[in-house]
Amino acid sequence: MTYNWLEHWEQGDIPFHLDAANPFLEKYWSKLKVTRKANVLVPLCGKSKDLLWLMNQGYHVIGIELSEIACEAFFVENNLSFKKIKNSKFLCYHHDQIKLYCGDFFALSSDMIPTITAVYDRAALQALPKKLRQIYACHLAQLIVSNGQMLLITYDSPTDLEQGPPYSVSFQEVKGLFETKFQINELVREQKIEISKPLWDKGYRELYKVAYNLKKI
Repeated sequence: MTYNWLEHWEQGDIPFHLDAANPFLEKYWSKLKVTRKANVLVPLCGKSKDLLWLMNQGYHVIGIELSEIACEAFFVENNLSFKKIKNSKFLCYHHDQIKLYCGDFFALSSDMIPTITAVYDRAALQALPKKLRQIYACHLAQLIVSNGQMLLITYDSPTDLEQGPPYSVSFQEVKGLFETKFQINELVREQKIEISKPLWDKGYRELYKVAYNLKKI
C-alpha cells in the first residue's frame, strides 16, 4: 500500500514532526565544516524546526516538500512572512534565507535552484520504500556539487523490516546507495532506549539512530 503523505498532513497525523531542532543536527553539523551562507538542500522537509536552526546558523536553506499544508505551517508557526511564486512544477514559498519548493522532489532539477553545496537529510531517505531509495540517491547526487557534503540521519534495525515509514536503512544499504558518488563516514550510532508506540507497532524492538557524513566525489 502506498503511504499517503498528503492525507497525513491533512489529518494532522504527523508523529515524525519534532517540536525542536534535531539533537544530531545540533551536535554533528559542525563536523561538515560547511561555509556560512552556503545553500543547504533539505529534501522532504515538512515543517521541520531544523530549517529554522540552519537559517539561524547563517545558511541559505532550500527545502523541498510535497504538502502545501506543511509549507505554510512552517512560516505561520514560526511567525515568518513569506511570498508565494508559482511556476509549472513548483509553488515556491520564500522568506529571506529560506525557500521551500512545494512539489515532487524527483521533478526538481539543478537549474531550478541555487548551487547546492550541502544537504541535510534527517528523515527523507528512511521515509522512502526500498524501490525508491536508489532513485532518490541518484537524483540527490545530481543536485549537489563536487566536494559538497551531506549530513544523513537514519534509523537502522537488525530486524529486516519493510513496514515503514520510517524504514530501517542499514550501513550496507547506505554504502550500496552512495559509495559510487560519495565518500561515507559514519559519525555516530546510538541505540534508542525507548521505542515509541508507532515504531513498536511497526515491529521495531531494537533500533539505532545513525548519522553519516557523505562527501560528493
